[in-house]
Order: sequence, then C-alpha cells, then structure tokens
Amino acid sequence: MKNALLFSLSGLLTIMPAGCVFADSTNGTPPAEILSSYRCPFSSTPIAVDGEFKEPVWDKAKTITFVIPESFKEPISKTEAKIAYDKDYLYVVLKGYDKDIWAMLAERDSATCTEDVLEIFFKTASDKDPYFNFEINALGTVYDAYDAKRGAAGNNKRWSQWNCNGLKVAVKIKGTLDNWTDQDEYWILEAAIPFAELPTLNGKAPVKGDQWLFNLARYDYSVYLPEGRELSSSSPLTKVNFHRYEDWRRLVFD
Repeated sequence: MKNALLFSLSGLLTIMPAGCVFADSTNGTPPAEILSSYRCPFSSTPIAVDGEFKEPVWDKAKTITFVIPESFKEPISKTEAKIAYDKDYLYVVLKGYDKDIWAMLAERDSATCTEDVLEIFFKTASDKDPYFNFEINALGTVYDAYDAKRGAAGNNKRWSQWNCNGLKVAVKIKGTLDNWTDQDEYWILEAAIPFAELPTLNGKAPVKGDQWLFNLARYDYSVYLPEGRELSSSSPLTKVNFHRYEDWRRLVFD
C-alpha cells in the first residue's frame, strides 16, 4: 500500500488501550512551546477530510510537536500536528514520521494502541469528569471512547461502547504498510469530530473564547527503534499516562 502524497506541516498507561506500559524516565524540563495554550483557528469555509490540507485555515494553525513523557526529550520518531474547527467539527491532523509503518487490526474498537497509532484526547470542561479519546491506527481503524470517569472502568469495553457517529477519518501513507524489510517515510491522519455527537456539549458547538483541555499522543512500534517502541505526547506529561488530564494543554477556540 503506497501513497506518494507530499505533505508539510511546517510553520505547521498502564491499561490498554487506555494507555500501555512504558519504561520509567528521568523528569526533565518541558520545552516552553508545549506549556502554552493552543489557539484553535476557525474556518468559515468547509474543510475536506482528504489529506490534502488546501484550506486556508491550515496556514493559520500553528504546528504542535511531541515530546517523550516524563523526560520531555525529543522523540526519535518525530510527530507534527495542527487543530482547527468550523461550526460543525473539530479537525485534527497529525503527521508521524515512521520508518516502519505497521497496523493489522481492522475491527472498530480494537486495541489499536498495540499497533502504530495516533491518538486524540480532549475534555470539554476542565471541572467535570468526562473526556473523550480517539485512537486510530495506520489502517484507519477507530477506537473511540466516552470516558465518564477515569478509573471507573474495569476494561476498555465499558467506555468504547459509545461510537462517535459521523466521525470522518482519512489516512495517507508514504511507504509500504506492514513490510518491515523496507524503510517508510511517514503516515498522516486527518480526523473530523462532529460536535453534535459529543454528549457533554448538549448539541452546542464551541464558540470563540471557549476552552477545552486536550492531548495528542502516539505509539510507534518499529524495528528501527532501540527499544522497539516509543511513546510521545503533545502535553508535558509528568507520568507515562496519556489519560493524565491534569497535565493536558489548554485548547482555546479563536
């Protein structure tokens, strides 16, 4: 499976799949750019979920970079992302540089974090329990969950019974999926999450000035990584747990 799409975003765990175990790190100092709020630009024109990113709003959106949880070091596998919104959807695009792109799970709500996966987490109200997570592998297989309260599920199936109807996903690959004998370049995920399907919003879309908490995350499994696996995140996580919303960044709707 190949796709020679040229794309640039420049200028641009202890439970599964709610986060898998990773080795301890030594706490460091997070870079300033991941401590600040992310200002999410509004698009007055429709955004196509096609991996092309030609809409003007993407030029306005700032690039999000990832770090390793706890140590805050730069990952070996670099990831870039941007976020935007319109009156109907939250749009997230992620580009994961990857020499060994791998994914085989095709059934919805599979344990996608056991394969190459890009993840989207957000909390629509910082003072209330519920939050959402979307974990999408390089095949485009979706794990989506409405987590009513962190720690209140014995397994992932309790929250993943919820499906985000109307979710739009596009995946583009520059390389060969599931062939570890060659070197790939990157894979891109674009997702459009409909506000109308988020129970915490009660049918209302965010407006300028509204604030959420968010985190973007990645599992990369690769024969080219020293440990065979690397976890990274857009938030300065003080523990290796992508669901640690105390450390998530603030998303401000412009």
